[in-house]
Amino acid sequence: MSTPRKTVVADHLRQALLRGDHAPGDPLPREEELAERFGVSRGTVRTALRTLEEEGRIVIRQGRGAFVRDYRPIVHLATAVPGGTDAERFQDGYAPHVRAAGYDRVTERITVRIDALRPKVAKRLGLAAPGDGGAPEDRLVVVRGCDRFVEGRLWEAQTTHYPYALADGTPLMSPRSLDGGAHAVLRGLGHTETWSWDVVGARMPDPAESAAFGVGPGVALLVQERVAYAGDRATRFTETVMPADRHQLLYADGDAPGELLLLASDVSIFER
Repeated sequence: MSTPRKTVVADHLRQALLRGDHAPGDPLPREEELAERFGVSRGTVRTALRTLEEEGRIVIRQGRGAFVRDYRPIVHLATAVPGGTDAERFQDGYAPHVRAAGYDRVTERITVRIDALRPKVAKRLGLAAPGDGGAPEDRLVVVRGCDRFVEGRLWEAQTTHYPYALADGTPLMSPRSLDGGAHAVLRGLGHTETWSWDVVGARMPDPAESAAFGVGPGVALLVQERVAYAGDRATRFTETVMPADRHQLLYADGDAPGELLLLASDVSIFER
């Protein structure tokens, strides 16, 4: 059984991109040129190009042609490193690295709400699942949302869930930046965080997320989940969602050098 022509064209172009025949940002040959080169119709070329766009390898601009995707991810500090604090902290940890990457307008929007406890959140926080009884307040969580915008565009969405009994009536209920970050606020409340764990995965965005983040075809979302503890009590569950073409997570361990952040800022997982 012969391979469809659209697949042959896509395979040849994909291999050329993997070899680095076309630099990031460069235009690909126009449809008519590719059609002549491969002996196919322009419609077949167009279908092959759409396949590569859906894979996140190129971007098609109406009336201008197809261009190689130019990925320039910024460093998201998943842990504190020498010269930088955790990216959970916007002013000290996240915004400075975005500005260092050449962006000027970096802002955040904080919201706070009281929400019903969902099964996933109950599992992360080690609370009784909805429907398992308990006091009414045990079925509630305080949810702090922090949407981060770069040049007016949604760049990251961070949502943190706190047990209602822990957060009610505290500064965690205020829709403003927390002085010293959540660590300091919790410490002041007598809940000194002693350890945490992370899970990082990737998934494709739903239509609403694609529109909110302004991501094109073939771009996945990175999802970082973190649960922090004071002893054996979970104090918060944070989920950070970020487009994978704009971010790369940096973890460090041991006696890392002071210039680690500078070194990591010059590293891209998209390099070939």
